[in-house]
Amino acid sequence: MRPLAGLLVLLALAPTLRAQDSVIVIDPDAPPGDSLERVGPPPDVVAALIQFYNDSTTTRVQGDVIFPSGSRFEGRLALHRGNLRIAGRVDGPITVANGTLHLLPGADVRGDILVIGGRLIRAPGAFHEGRQRVFWDAAPVARTDNGLLEVRERRRPIGDLAAARTSFQTGKVRTTLLLSTGGTYNRIEGLPIVFGPTFDLRTGRRSAFKLDLRGILRTAGSHTRLADFGYQARGEFRFGRFGVAGLAYSELSPIEDHPLSLSEVGWSAFLLQRDYRDYFDRRGFGGLAWAQVTRPLRLELSRRRDDERTVRETDPWSLFRNSDRWRRNPPIDDGHYITTGVRLDLDTRNERYLPSTGWLIRAGYEHSSSGDVASVLLPRAVRPELPVGRRYAFDRLFFDVRRYSRITPSLRVNARLRADGWVDGDRLPVQRRVSLGGPDLLPGYEFRAFNCAPTGFTEPSIPALCDRVVSAHVEVRTRLGLNLGFRTRDRENRSRRFIGIEEADLVFLTNAGKGWLAGDGPGQVRVNRIPSLDEWKFDVGIGLDAGEVGAYIAKGVSQDESVKFLVRLQRRF
Repeated sequence: MRPLAGLLVLLALAPTLRAQDSVIVIDPDAPPGDSLERVGPPPDVVAALIQFYNDSTTTRVQGDVIFPSGSRFEGRLALHRGNLRIAGRVDGPITVANGTLHLLPGADVRGDILVIGGRLIRAPGAFHEGRQRVFWDAAPVARTDNGLLEVRERRRPIGDLAAARTSFQTGKVRTTLLLSTGGTYNRIEGLPIVFGPTFDLRTGRRSAFKLDLRGILRTAGSHTRLADFGYQARGEFRFGRFGVAGLAYSELSPIEDHPLSLSEVGWSAFLLQRDYRDYFDRRGFGGLAWAQVTRPLRLELSRRRDDERTVRETDPWSLFRNSDRWRRNPPIDDGHYITTGVRLDLDTRNERYLPSTGWLIRAGYEHSSSGDVASVLLPRAVRPELPVGRRYAFDRLFFDVRRYSRITPSLRVNARLRADGWVDGDRLPVQRRVSLGGPDLLPGYEFRAFNCAPTGFTEPSIPALCDRVVSAHVEVRTRLGLNLGFRTRDRENRSRRFIGIEEADLVFLTNAGKGWLAGDGPGQVRVNRIPSLDEWKFDVGIGLDAGEVGAYIAKGVSQDESVKFLVRLQRRF
């Protein structure tokens, strides 16, 4: 992905930073709404903003406007994009869209105040009588040629561009038909095509049943042990805050779910013949039960039986480097595995896709066992030979803790702590092992730069061999207005859509992590110990994130590393 990054990264040199006012800043944070799907302020607030601004009795201003001391204004006042400074008297409601309202010393405002996409800054000596609402997240609105506001169409995620859905109602059953790609492109399946129906039945005021059936057509051909056709089936019953589900599947699973998302891995493989994941064939069935204890907190218990098998890479087409050979897909420890898992999810974020405040905590514990494992021979420094004549069993723990903090409307600090790996029992099979390095967790280093392979061990697949990994991440984001693009007009409804990069985040980042083998041998870390910070690897970087695409440069600082360039198709975390 690196060759695509250079031009976009240069945009990071453009911003000029403004000094902040030395005044009291009112904290507008409020508990999140009922839906985490939304982005930006609540839809009813945006509708109220547009109605107020477009009202013929409203006085509309734009840019930087000041009402000096001794001035007086009566009526409805609205500002779009800019700074509204008031030192005089205003009798009537005030609305500010994607701007900042300053109540200066001597200001006297008698009316409701609504600020969306900015701050309300009130100096000592300013007076306000009326309701006050402030939303820091930007309002998704645009100004038309006739001076009115309209809702700005939200860009579709890249993963939704190759999907088609249609829904219809038959009695009490709602049916949705889906035809889409599998969200990725890889060296095993090529481009998977996913299709099938979903049936939703409301069985009561608080209960519902859902049946989701998916077929998976693999386009890479049959030059591997993986069948050309796979499937996923899920039946789910919900009652209030509780639910149960049954599963059956024949699918391709990743050995590690990082680096990068499915769509990013797919584009990298399709364009550059670089597949950042490894895979195995997983066929089985299982069930799960969950409880939505509170709106943010979900607990889940699951049990499944999987038949896990090695698959070989094929030779799907890529746009560049098509004559090169794909990286080998590593062999796994084939066998039937029975896995019991417990999972916790706590999500207090104000938004799901572009969060600015709140916590996201995901943790899981799994116990797996097998009576017929056919193991891959690994160096003894990595793993002793698996047991013969008794059941093979191991325990694995995973957690991912993220904190999102908004310091000012344009300045945000995000942090993440992640750990994954073996905790008890026999040592992990190949398909559960972990690594560090690459464009996600440690972008300043090469892909799987730290995979715990002992000296002298060479394997073209570059397998992940660590027992455990831990990583920490901090990023500082400041919002920039770029307006690099243009607006188009729809002749039928006169709406305008911006094409290009309107706003972006300048991101400063640093990451640290360590992958290791647990034990008492040379180069290993004792089972009951986490490596000290002086054993971790560190990198730093800078980038520009425009939401649907981001460009970064990063460099490892713990050893001599060249600067890495990368492009992301979603936020880092």
